[in-house]
Amino acid sequence: MGQAAPKKKPSRRRGRKSASSDVQIKKVRFRQSGGFAGLVRGSEAAGKDITDAQRKALERHAGNVRAAPSDKSSRARDMVMYELDIDTDAGPMRLEFDDASVPDDLEALVKELSKRAKPTSP
Repeated sequence: MGQAAPKKKPSRRRGRKSASSDVQIKKVRFRQSGGFAGLVRGSEAAGKDITDAQRKALERHAGNVRAAPSDKSSRARDMVMYELDIDTDAGPMRLEFDDASVPDDLEALVKELSKRAKPTSP
Protein backbone atom coordinates (compact mmCIF):
# COMPACT_ATOMS: atom_id res chain seq x y z
CA MET A 1 0.00 0.00 0.00
CA GLY A 2 1.39 3.35 -1.03
CA GLN A 3 1.40 6.33 1.24
CA ALA A 4 0.35 9.69 -0.06
CA ALA A 5 3.22 12.12 -0.46
CA PRO A 6 3.06 15.05 1.96
CA LYS A 7 1.71 18.23 0.45
CA LYS A 8 4.22 20.97 -0.18
CA LYS A 9 3.43 24.29 1.38
CA PRO A 10 3.62 27.27 -0.94
CA SER A 11 6.76 29.33 -0.49
CA ARG A 12 6.10 32.61 1.29
CA ARG A 13 9.12 34.83 1.20
CA ARG A 14 7.91 37.72 3.28
CA GLY A 15 9.65 41.02 2.90
CA ARG A 16 11.54 40.09 -0.25
CA LYS A 17 11.29 41.56 -3.69
CA SER A 18 12.51 39.74 -6.72
CA ALA A 19 15.79 41.15 -7.94
CA SER A 20 14.88 41.29 -11.58
CA SER A 21 17.12 42.70 -14.25
CA ASP A 22 14.25 45.05 -15.19
CA VAL A 23 15.12 47.41 -12.33
CA GLN A 24 17.25 50.26 -13.58
CA ILE A 25 19.47 51.97 -11.03
CA LYS A 26 19.67 55.65 -11.86
CA LYS A 27 21.84 56.90 -9.00
CA VAL A 28 23.43 55.71 -5.76
CA ARG A 29 23.95 58.25 -2.98
CA PHE A 30 26.47 57.24 -0.33
CA ARG A 31 26.72 58.62 3.19
CA GLN A 32 29.32 57.69 5.77
CA SER A 33 28.94 58.86 9.36
CA GLY A 34 30.15 58.14 12.85
CA GLY A 35 33.52 56.82 13.81
CA PHE A 36 35.74 58.30 16.47
CA ALA A 37 35.54 61.84 15.07
CA GLY A 38 31.85 61.62 14.08
CA LEU A 39 32.47 63.02 10.60
CA VAL A 40 29.79 62.92 7.89
CA ARG A 41 30.95 62.37 4.31
CA GLY A 42 29.08 61.65 1.12
CA SER A 43 29.37 60.90 -2.58
CA GLU A 44 27.24 59.83 -5.54
CA ALA A 45 27.55 57.44 -8.45
CA ALA A 46 25.42 57.26 -11.57
CA GLY A 47 23.84 53.91 -12.32
CA LYS A 48 25.98 53.53 -15.42
CA ASP A 49 29.12 53.85 -13.27
CA ILE A 50 28.54 50.71 -11.19
CA THR A 51 29.33 47.21 -12.37
CA ASP A 52 26.68 44.58 -13.15
CA ALA A 53 27.80 42.56 -10.12
CA GLN A 54 27.42 45.62 -7.86
CA ARG A 55 23.98 46.38 -9.35
CA LYS A 56 22.78 42.83 -8.73
CA ALA A 57 24.13 42.91 -5.17
CA LEU A 58 22.37 46.23 -4.49
CA GLU A 59 19.07 44.83 -5.82
CA ARG A 60 19.44 41.63 -3.78
CA HIS A 61 20.18 43.44 -0.51
CA ALA A 62 17.58 46.18 -1.11
CA GLY A 63 14.95 43.45 -1.42
CA ASN A 64 15.95 42.07 1.96
CA VAL A 65 14.06 43.61 4.88
CA ARG A 66 16.90 42.83 7.28
CA ALA A 67 19.44 45.02 5.46
CA ALA A 68 19.91 47.13 8.60
CA PRO A 69 22.85 46.42 10.88
CA SER A 70 22.41 43.56 13.29
CA ASP A 71 21.82 44.28 16.99
CA LYS A 72 25.18 42.75 17.86
CA SER A 73 27.25 45.00 15.61
CA SER A 74 25.26 48.20 16.18
CA ARG A 75 26.05 48.15 19.90
CA ALA A 76 29.70 49.03 19.26
CA ARG A 77 30.56 52.64 19.95
CA ASP A 78 32.42 54.72 17.40
CA MET A 79 31.37 52.39 14.59
CA VAL A 80 31.28 53.91 11.11
CA MET A 81 27.81 53.77 9.55
CA TYR A 82 27.13 53.57 5.81
CA GLU A 83 23.91 54.53 4.05
CA LEU A 84 23.17 53.80 0.41
CA ASP A 85 20.15 55.58 -1.07
CA ILE A 86 19.39 54.03 -4.44
CA ASP A 87 17.22 55.80 -7.03
CA THR A 88 15.61 53.29 -9.38
CA ASP A 89 12.85 53.37 -11.95
CA ALA A 90 10.85 51.18 -9.52
CA GLY A 91 11.24 53.71 -6.68
CA PRO A 92 13.77 54.50 -3.97
CA MET A 93 15.62 51.84 -1.98
CA ARG A 94 17.78 52.29 1.11
CA LEU A 95 20.48 50.17 2.68
CA GLU A 96 22.22 50.81 6.00
CA PHE A 97 25.27 49.00 7.33
CA ASP A 98 28.01 49.50 9.88
CA ASP A 99 31.67 48.50 9.62
CA ALA A 100 30.96 45.01 10.91
CA SER A 101 27.95 44.25 8.71
CA VAL A 102 28.88 45.41 5.18
CA PRO A 103 28.03 42.45 2.91
CA ASP A 104 31.02 40.96 1.10
CA ASP A 105 29.45 41.59 -2.30
CA LEU A 106 29.01 45.31 -1.55
CA GLU A 107 32.37 45.88 0.12
CA ALA A 108 34.13 47.03 -3.09
CA LEU A 109 31.33 49.51 -3.88
CA VAL A 110 31.37 50.91 -0.33
CA LYS A 111 35.17 51.32 -0.48
CA GLU A 112 35.00 53.01 -3.89
CA LEU A 113 32.26 55.43 -2.81
CA SER A 114 34.09 56.08 0.47
CA LYS A 115 37.25 57.09 -1.43
CA ARG A 116 35.23 59.66 -3.42
CA ALA A 117 33.36 60.97 -0.36
CA LYS A 118 33.70 64.59 0.66
CA PRO A 119 32.60 66.30 3.88
CA THR A 120 28.86 67.02 3.95
CA SER A 121 26.36 68.43 6.43
CA PRO A 122 24.74 66.02 8.90
